Amino acid sequence: MDQSDVTPIAPAKQTPLMQQYWTIKSAHLDKVLLFRMGDFFEMFHDDAEVAAPILGIALTSRNKKALDETRMCGVPHHSIGPQINKLLAAGFKVAICDQIEDPKFAKGLVKRAVTRVLSPGVVFDPDMLDAQTANYLASFDHATVSFLDASTGEAFFYQATGAAARDGILASLQPVEVVLAERDVDDFRNLDLLPGATLTGFEAFAPTGAAAGALAGIPEAVLRAPLSARRLFAYARQLQGDGVARQVLGFERRELSDRLHLGPTVLRHLEIFETYRGESKGSLFAAVNRCKTSAGSRALRQWLQFPLAESGAIERRLDEVERWHREPTRLLELRRAFAGMGDVARRLGKLANPSCNPRDLLSLADALEAGREVSALSAARQWDAELLEGASALARDLRETLIESPPVQTGNGGLIRRGVDGTLDELADVSENASRLVLELELRERQATGIGSLKVRFNGVFGYYLEVSNAHKDKVPPDRYERKQTLVNAERYLTKELEALESKVLSAVGRRNDLESALFESLKARGLAMSGRLLLLGRGWAELDAASSLATCALERGYVRPSFSTDGGLRLRKSRHPVVEQAMALPFVANDVVIEAGGTLLLTGPNMAGKSTIMRQIAATALLAQAGSFVPAERAELPMFDRIFTRIGASDFLAEGLSTFMVEMTETAAMLKHAGPRSLVILDEVGRGTSTFDGMSLAQAILEHLLTQSRAMTLFATHYHELTRLADAFPGLKNAHMAIHESPRAGGDIAFLHQLVAGPANKSYGIHVAKLAGLPPSVTKRAADILRRAESGALAFDGPQMSFS
Repeated sequence: MDQSDVTPIAPAKQTPLMQQYWTIKSAHLDKVLLFRMGDFFEMFHDDAEVAAPILGIALTSRNKKALDETRMCGVPHHSIGPQINKLLAAGFKVAICDQIEDPKFAKGLVKRAVTRVLSPGVVFDPDMLDAQTANYLASFDHATVSFLDASTGEAFFYQATGAAARDGILASLQPVEVVLAERDVDDFRNLDLLPGATLTGFEAFAPTGAAAGALAGIPEAVLRAPLSARRLFAYARQLQGDGVARQVLGFERRELSDRLHLGPTVLRHLEIFETYRGESKGSLFAAVNRCKTSAGSRALRQWLQFPLAESGAIERRLDEVERWHREPTRLLELRRAFAGMGDVARRLGKLANPSCNPRDLLSLADALEAGREVSALSAARQWDAELLEGASALARDLRETLIESPPVQTGNGGLIRRGVDGTLDELADVSENASRLVLELELRERQATGIGSLKVRFNGVFGYYLEVSNAHKDKVPPDRYERKQTLVNAERYLTKELEALESKVLSAVGRRNDLESALFESLKARGLAMSGRLLLLGRGWAELDAASSLATCALERGYVRPSFSTDGGLRLRKSRHPVVEQAMALPFVANDVVIEAGGTLLLTGPNMAGKSTIMRQIAATALLAQAGSFVPAERAELPMFDRIFTRIGASDFLAEGLSTFMVEMTETAAMLKHAGPRSLVILDEVGRGTSTFDGMSLAQAILEHLLTQSRAMTLFATHYHELTRLADAFPGLKNAHMAIHESPRAGGDIAFLHQLVAGPANKSYGIHVAKLAGLPPSVTKRAADILRRAESGALAFDGPQMSFS
């Protein structure tokens, strides 16, 4: 969402405060400006109108009594994080305008300035993000597409020549923000494949010269990265600060050539990450995910999004899953260790975030300590011993420096343990004993003056003072007491002893706070200095969590290790659907499936019999196997696929002028263009959106093309029984259907057995399914009569003529 096209008009008459507001707002017209006023962040004018409904807060005016109708809304400063993330999630950019001087010492208007600028890809608080999903910034140039998750430091790029390759990668990874050169923004303003992404223009990017990069503090590996990657780095650094330079060591080049290609259509049709209803529950990912950490869940998500297509890499992943599968007791210990880890990557990411607080550092210590235990339980991975020791030392120092439950704010002291610094201990003694010292002075002055009601008080304007009621002011010693302020009922005084105490106490408090803040920043800097290498360690822990999650799922569900055939055939014994079997109260009916290399299985039979389920389960099994997972079967031998194509279900894109049939033909065209001998093709009821003869002709032509040209392994479900005769002409085509039990009496009920059996179905049972759906008996009886006449060659329609009264 972009506000850059809207230029707010400042009112002609403005108070000094609103003059300050408009001066700052004029530099950030494309952002929602959060303007700090006391304990609140306020929004005014168009910003307020936009933000109020998103945040669910009231829209009001600035001063109704003074007839100042400036629209405004606000939120408390201590709870600003969730509110900012709501605005970012809605696609807005946010500028935080803070008070940059203490109001106690301000002369006139408090100075304010924008201290942070945030965008959907560079968030205020990573803890508010979806824990299982990456939060990618993306950029692209003529040859590459780059991604950066500023919440974790993950940074990588793909080679992508051509718009189709670029768009496929973007659609698969779904970045929340795309950063382009200003001149290119308008050309990509309506990026249909990323309807929810924010598009940002940004001209500056990291220099390419090593000397210039060194001066700018840019890692050499970033300097060697493509233009799209350097632009992302510079953009994140501008918004988040120099901490990004410590976090992002470089941009990893990732390859698609050694991956099983799954387009966005396949991910949607197979409901890999969400169902057709947009829910994560019921997806393949939800069915197999047993990860204990959100970083592990994100790693598993990537494995399912980009399965492997190289046997060595798959076997290594399967080996690790099998190691844990064979040792369930040790697996349980590992899962317990992971349960205490949390999100290492995002905890490290918070170090580069200005909102980082002492509790974030202790959370990092928890994660590193759990990581040490995880590494000890998984020695087969050959961890970097020196790095592990460094991580343990950092965790130990964090634990020994910070108190057990430190405050969130760092500027008010009270976060460093006693014994860490001798000077700090002395200052803490003075600060914490201030109340006792004040009471002792108050008691001495009462005794010296004989004024029993004398009190020592403090406020932010005068500091410490002595207050004496008017009834006793004649007892005040004029040689020691200096009048400071006259009230209606009392006088306020200062003494040299009180000024010395104030200086001592306030100096100690200030110096203590400064020293504690410096120690905190030192701890944070140590973590930042190690964050790049610790992220590599965290990635290993995340991958281990994902592998052990798959082992856990395999033990729970009775999955087996798949093997890969040398002859290109697919052979599954007692295959099951990984999602459907978990959702069913009754036992799932498992099936054997055999398809030879380049073969086609033509499935016929009624709706509801299970054709779509068995096709999806074969595709899901192939995907899981190449992701490195065990699979739901008693035995599984599969080919190594390079692509999966699906055409399942019906969906209209009416806003784009595309009917269901046009979408079906468009997706089928792409499938026929790219499918090859190593592809798996799933086609469900192709040709339904037109007349019977049109649809059947198209279905047969498509099927023949797959058999003779593509030679892909194909699962083809159809109601066109005429196509079953093609088995006589094409040896690679085998007929199969889902078994039905039909009552022997005429018009009897049917039962779906969900068993795959060889041969074509002998009828469609459409009228039986209509009965089950609840159509009126008169309709189904009339349909049965029409069907009998049509099958005998008589006219299909011989009913009464229509009449209108």
